[in-house]
Formats: sequence, structure tokens, C-alpha cells
Amino acid sequence: MELQKPTKEFIREILEFYDKEEGNELNENLLKLFKTFNNDLNKYDVLIKVASLNKIYSTAITNINPVVGQIIKITKENNGLNELDDFVNFVDKISRIEWTNNKGKTFKRNNMSFASKYVHFLSEYETPIYDSYIWIVIKGYLGQKNGDLKSFNNPENFKEFYLTFNKFKKELNLESYSNYEIDKFLWQYGKNLILEIEAELNLNLEQSKSELKKRIKAYNKELS
Repeated sequence: MELQKPTKEFIREILEFYDKEEGNELNENLLKLFKTFNNDLNKYDVLIKVASLNKIYSTAITNINPVVGQIIKITKENNGLNELDDFVNFVDKISRIEWTNNKGKTFKRNNMSFASKYVHFLSEYETPIYDSYIWIVIKGYLGQKNGDLKSFNNPENFKEFYLTFNKFKKELNLESYSNYEIDKFLWQYGKNLILEIEAELNLNLEQSKSELKKRIKAYNKELS
């Protein structure tokens, strides 16, 4: 499968579709939530934001208390979030959590996708969201551009994702767009492709993502 060239016209079309799906309105209201409950040293401010994102985005965090605790802990340790790099590093610091239940069993989890959503709104859209749709499309575009698509393995951390995100913007000549615009474009385009495969082959979400990867790989193999 050849991904459609990200021309100004195509990006505008996808962003308009995103807006019609009420994505911009949802983002604006979540940003208001983050600005209202803006004290990340306050348990209840953080709890409201974590619970809202977990519910809205179905991030499958079953125990939000360790997540809340980690955000407060890292906020206390930081000297503030002033530069974009500060926000990028903050994602990785709050994404990895560990907790022990009342039976003494220890759990570990990396909530990178959730953490990137939290910091996306904390940074007022400056940092992009890590999402499987976005990652598939980024890797696909870079593979078609450079012929070096080896795998769709998830990034080890958010920093790796962000470096790849910037590489995509640079190599596809999209640096005039904000991170927020590119983030929305990649997510909506990826979602559209996956929904088309779901309808075509009657597959579930995970199967459709696997099929999209196969098609992109097959096209990339033809190029090389």
C-alpha cells in the first residue's frame, strides 16, 4: 500500500475531517480542564485529569492511583517545565509506574501512550501524542521515503518517538506545520486507513492494524 503524499491539499482534507469528527472541540475542552485543574502537586487536580483521559481515550489503566502518585512525585522533583525538551523528558518520567497490591504482588507498567496524552495537554499541544495509528503512519512514510522500513517495533521510549516524529517532519518537508497539526493529521489518516480495512475484510482493530502494516511493508519491499 502506498501512503498518499502529504501535500498541503491532502493534509488540509484530513484536518477538516478531524474537525468534523469533533476532535478539535474535544481537545479544546480537555485543554480547559488542564488549565482549570492546573496544580500537579495537588492530588485531586491530577486525579481529575488522569481519570478523564483514561475514560475518554480508553487507555485501560485499571489502577489510576499509582499514576497520580508518579505525576506528583516527578512534578516535585522537577524545576518546572519551561522548554519543549522538558515536556518530552517528563513523558518518560511519568510513564513508567510500579505499585504493590494489598496481597504484596508488585506490578509494573509503561503508560507511554497515556503519559503522552497527559503531557500533550499539559504543554498546550506542543508535544505530540504517541499512538499506534500515528506510529504506523510515520514509519510507513519514512520507509517509502528512504526505503529503510525494517519493522514497526514500538519505540523504546517517548524520546525515541519524538526524534522519529521530528525526522518525519523534516524529511517530508512538513516543518512549517505545528506539532499539533501533524499529530492530528497522522492520527486521523491512520484511523481512516484502519477503518477501511476493517470494513473491507471484516477484521477487528488489532487485525486491521496488522493488515495495514503488512500492506505498507509489501509496498516498501517493491520499492527496494
